[in-house]
Amino acid sequence: MREYAIIIATSVALAVEFFYPAARPFLLAAAAAGALPTAWGASQALRRFRIDIDVFNVFALGISFAVAELRSAAFIVLMLAFARLLDWHTESRATDAVHELLKLKPETAFREKGDTIEEVPADTVRAKDVLVAQQGSRIPVDGTVTFGDAFVNEAPVTGESLPVQKSPGDTILGGTLVESGMVKFRAERVGKDSTIERIAELMRQAAENKSRSEKLADRFAALFLPFVGLFGAGVYFVTGDITMTAAIFLVACADDMAVAIPLAATAALGQAARRGIIVKGGARLDALSRVTTLVLDKTGTLTYGALSVRHAKIEPGIREDEFWHFLGITEKFSEHPAGKAVFREARARGNHTPDPDEVRSYKGSGIVAKYAGREIAAGNEELCRELGIPVDEEVRKELAAEREEYGQTVLLVYFNRKFAGMVTVTDVPRAEAKESLVKLQRLGITRIIMFTGDNEAVARRVAEALGLRQYRAAMKPEDKLRELEVLLKDGPVAMVGDGVNDAPALARADVGIAMGGGGTAVAVEAADVVILTDDLSRLPEAIELGRRTLSVIKGDIVIWALSNVLGFTLVLTGIAGPALAAFYNFATDFFPLLNSARLFRKRG
Repeated sequence: MREYAIIIATSVALAVEFFYPAARPFLLAAAAAGALPTAWGASQALRRFRIDIDVFNVFALGISFAVAELRSAAFIVLMLAFARLLDWHTESRATDAVHELLKLKPETAFREKGDTIEEVPADTVRAKDVLVAQQGSRIPVDGTVTFGDAFVNEAPVTGESLPVQKSPGDTILGGTLVESGMVKFRAERVGKDSTIERIAELMRQAAENKSRSEKLADRFAALFLPFVGLFGAGVYFVTGDITMTAAIFLVACADDMAVAIPLAATAALGQAARRGIIVKGGARLDALSRVTTLVLDKTGTLTYGALSVRHAKIEPGIREDEFWHFLGITEKFSEHPAGKAVFREARARGNHTPDPDEVRSYKGSGIVAKYAGREIAAGNEELCRELGIPVDEEVRKELAAEREEYGQTVLLVYFNRKFAGMVTVTDVPRAEAKESLVKLQRLGITRIIMFTGDNEAVARRVAEALGLRQYRAAMKPEDKLRELEVLLKDGPVAMVGDGVNDAPALARADVGIAMGGGGTAVAVEAADVVILTDDLSRLPEAIELGRRTLSVIKGDIVIWALSNVLGFTLVLTGIAGPALAAFYNFATDFFPLLNSARLFRKRG
C-alpha cells in the first residue's frame, strides 16, 4: 500500500540523513514524494473553493520546504501517512465486518418436500418453503417455527449473548446457529429481505455517512488557518524571525483532528453493532446524544406487539392441566393471533398437544375441535350464538369484569357445550420496558410520551403499568406526525416505533429508532437507528454511547488545544525551532488518537 511505502522511505531517509548529512537530497526526494497525496487533496479542495485539513497541512509543508527544514517536512509527511493509514484501517474494519456477517449465511438449506428432506442451495429458498434445521446447522433465512424446539445462538446477528429457546410461533433469524434441538420453520424473509442482508446494508450505510463531528476537522481548518496565518504574521512583524514564524505554523499543523474524530465515531458505531444496535452513521450518533424528548409507539415497542395470555379463569371441577391440554389441541392449527397465543401458553405449561381428530374454524368468532370423544369450543359470544350455546348471565358478568380488568380479547371455553372457563389474551408490556424508561429518565430524558392507536382505556392501563405520565391515544399515522411537529419546536426529539404506520414519524423525528427484529422493512428503512434485538434496554445504552462519544470528541479538542498552547509557548520562548516544533507536533498527535481509541474497549 502507498502509505506503507511512504512511511518506510521517509523513515529510512531521515535515519540516513541524520548520520550522513550528504544524503540530504535523498531526504528531499522522499519528503517531496510523500507530500504528493496531501497536495493532491488540497488541490481538489481549492478547486471547490474550500479550505480543508489538507490545505492546512500543505501550508505547513510549504513553510518547511521554504525554510529548508527538510526534517520538519519529513516528520509532517510521516504524520500524514500514519493518519491516512489509520483512516483506511478504520474504514476497512467496517467493510470486513460486513464480509464476516455475510459469511454467516449457509450455502445450503434443508427443505421439506412431501415426505422427504432435500438439500438445496440456500439462494433457491422461497417464501413459504418449509425448512428443517438441526443441531449444529445455521439457519439460512428468516422464518417462523412451526414444529419442534431448539436453543439458537443469535449472538453474531443480534448481539444476544445467551442462546434463545425457539418453539412453534417464534421468529427465527437467518445466520443464527442451532446449538441444540431441531425445528421446522416456514421461510418468510429471504434474499435481500432477510435480517442478515438488511443488517449488512445498514452497516454499509453507516460507514458511508459522516457525522457532524467528523466534519469538524475540515470546518476547524477553514476557521483556524486564517487565525494561524495572522498569528504567524504578527510573530514575524514583532520578531522579524522567519524560523520562529515557521515553527508556529508547524506546531499548529492539525491532522490529528482529522483522524481522531472519525476514529471515535468508528469505534462507537462498532460498539453499538456488537450490542445489536445499528446506527446509520456518525451523524445519527451525534443527534442521539442531544435528544431531550423521547416518543415511543406502544404496540411492538413498549409492548411485544404479539398477543399473550394475561389471565385464565377455570371453572371448579376442571383440572388446570386438563383445561390447557384440550385447549392447546384445539388451537394447535389456529391462524388467529389469539389462538396462537393460547397454543403457546399451553405448550409453555408442558402440555402434550397431539393433532385434533377434527377442527372447524369460524372466521372472526372462534374455533371448534373434537378430540378423544370431546368437543371443545373456544371463541367469543358470536361463536356461542352460531353453535347455539346459551351464555349464562353469570358468565356474561364475569366476561364484563374480565374485560374491565384486563381489556382486549377474552375467549370463552366450552367442553361438550358446558362452560369450562375463560382466557384473556392481550398485548403485554415488554419485561424490560419499565426499567428501561427509568434508566432513560436518569439520563435526563424526563419528557417521555407514548403514542398509540389503541383506545383511551387500553392506553391508560399500559401507561400506568410502565409509570408513564404522558400518552396520546386513538392516534392515526397523520396524528402522530402532527403531534411530532409540535414536539420538535421544543428541542431534539427521538421517535421509537416498528410498524408501517410509524414510518412517517420515524423519518420526521430528529432521530428515528426502529425495533428491527419484528419491525417492518419500511420502518427500518425510515429509521436512523435500528435495535436488532427488539430489546428496549438497548435504547438507554445507545443514548449513553452517543453521549460518551461526544465527550471523547470534546476531550480530543481539549487535548489538541492544550498541546498547541504548550507548543506555541515552547516556540515563543525560543526553546523549539522548526525541527523540534515538527517533532513535537508529530509526537503529540498520538494523544487524541489514544483518547479516541478508548471507545474500542468493550463495556458490559
